[in-house]
Amino acid sequence: MLLLLSTVMSWAASASDYNIVTAQPEGELRTYDRGGNKYYVYDDYVRGGAQVGTIDIVFGADNKVWLKRPVSGLEFDSWVEGNLSADGKTITVALGQVLAFDSEAKQAIKLGMVEYDDEYEEFAPTSGTEVTYTVSDDAISLNGTGRYLCLGAVWYDSNTWVGFADYNSKYTPKITEELVTLPQGVETQTYKFRGMDYMSSKEIAYNVEVAFDGQDMYMKGLFSDTPDAWVKGTFNGQTATFASSQFLGKVPQKTVSYYFMAVNRMNTSEIQDFVLTYDEATSTFSNSTQFIVLSTAKTTVYLTQAISDISLSFSKTGAAYPVPYKETFGSANNFNEFTVINANGDNTTWTYNQMSERAEYNWSKTNSGDDWLITPAIFLEAGKEYVFSFGARGFSASIPEKFEVKMGAANSVDAMTVNVIENTVVNSGDLTTYGAKVAVETDGNYYFGIHAVSDADNMMLAVDNISVDDAAASGIHTQKMTTAANETIYSLNGSAFSAGKALPKGIYVKNGKKFIVQ
Repeated sequence: MLLLLSTVMSWAASASDYNIVTAQPEGELRTYDRGGNKYYVYDDYVRGGAQVGTIDIVFGADNKVWLKRPVSGLEFDSWVEGNLSADGKTITVALGQVLAFDSEAKQAIKLGMVEYDDEYEEFAPTSGTEVTYTVSDDAISLNGTGRYLCLGAVWYDSNTWVGFADYNSKYTPKITEELVTLPQGVETQTYKFRGMDYMSSKEIAYNVEVAFDGQDMYMKGLFSDTPDAWVKGTFNGQTATFASSQFLGKVPQKTVSYYFMAVNRMNTSEIQDFVLTYDEATSTFSNSTQFIVLSTAKTTVYLTQAISDISLSFSKTGAAYPVPYKETFGSANNFNEFTVINANGDNTTWTYNQMSERAEYNWSKTNSGDDWLITPAIFLEAGKEYVFSFGARGFSASIPEKFEVKMGAANSVDAMTVNVIENTVVNSGDLTTYGAKVAVETDGNYYFGIHAVSDADNMMLAVDNISVDDAAASGIHTQKMTTAANETIYSLNGSAFSAGKALPKGIYVKNGKKFIVQ
């Protein structure tokens, strides 16, 4: 008896204990656009919205019908079985069919009807054995649901609501959507795109491609998740107008698609055409009254990215950025424009910290830093002075970090020949601004390299807010391309020594390289 009890108590359910249909059943596959309403739980609150994406339905032999993901929001690739009436007008689906198995909860999830409970302000399962759909004019509509009675997902054992439910569902045949393509023979131009990212509240800047074909205007690469997608509009010489709801491609591994949207900045539920105003004197398009949105719904705003305060400036310097240049690392794509060189070949170097939205050099247990973070090309003119600046911080004041900054005409270590900021100790956990003036003797594209030279077994060096501006104030020493050597010597605690001065025994750093005085 004790042995039997022990066996029962140690048993745990698994996916194999349930009939979960994951393979596509045989028959004619039809894809429909989802329509209707839904509920879902976010931040412990029940929220409502519109159904988006598609649903696959297979019509098989013997009037069998199979629906994939019958409840929107659930990402499980399972099918439920139904029956089509003899007249082809009604689909009946039995409730209680298992949709998935949650390995963490060790409990299955099944299809069920749920009803809103006013007393507890939540949805609770109701009685019922089946649900029906009406087939009419190729559209399929869910019957018997409304705002307070929905088709949802419930836990198999506890019979409680999982957190997803649909009502007034209507599925219409999927219309094949095509991406905007650039006509053959049309040349593209590089424009510098700048804006304010809504999600991070940070400025963003990157290159986009723009093309003109008569009055048609094309833009590619507006959003980080759709870098190869074009949007098409018209340009009358003064304004460029782009219609909302343009298809930008499928979301990977999901049943929804990406769409280009523009909304009123003061009323974000108001979908509008996107309008850019053109300034011929500066070759710049701009908009400060709208958001452009990467949406996962075609007629409703479900944003994954939103950008305001937009400007697109024609780049006379090609792929190089003009001055003023600013980088706040609003996304990993911004970081990816930088060149990272792990010069000492160890397993630690510069990476992007998505939480803090900064570039970070993380320490090596055994090696001092010899790692470069090099900006994209920035066009500088001869005869002008510029200020290069950025913010840097360490982990804390008690764990100092070190860097130097150099400049060159290519994004390589050998090209970093001009000293901009000499070896500097960062002894604060707060972001501190460092900067210096620079000048060049010939017009061209230049790169700034932030060189992490921290001691081994420290913590991390973070940088942000990198900028290059026209020099507006004096008092900062000007570095020129003709300058190369940095003769200052530093001890490992950051103390500076002049070249030629006798040094006590110890380890020192000169031009980013360690040497030992014995």
